[in-house]
Amino acid sequence: MRIQVKYVTPRNGALDINCRSSNNWSVDKYTTKQIDTIAVYDSKNCNIYFVPSARLNSSRIKLRIKAAKNKQRSKINKADDFLFFK
Repeated sequence: MRIQVKYVTPRNGALDINCRSSNNWSVDKYTTKQIDTIAVYDSKNCNIYFVPSARLNSSRIKLRIKAAKNKQRSKINKADDFLFFK
């Protein structure tokens, strides 16, 4: 099992997770061949969320901790859905 760990501070009710690796020369988006899941540590609430690599479709993913201010419900990744390792 290949797990990438991220430390994220929530902003505006969401965790904005950077799903890429970077150094001085290049930026690489994580793929299912490189990792199996991303473990995200929420520094404010001390929770850990597990995002399977199959859910990554870009170089960023947002997990909503609180409901969106505009009441949007579709196409939202609720953080509670990722609390348990699957």
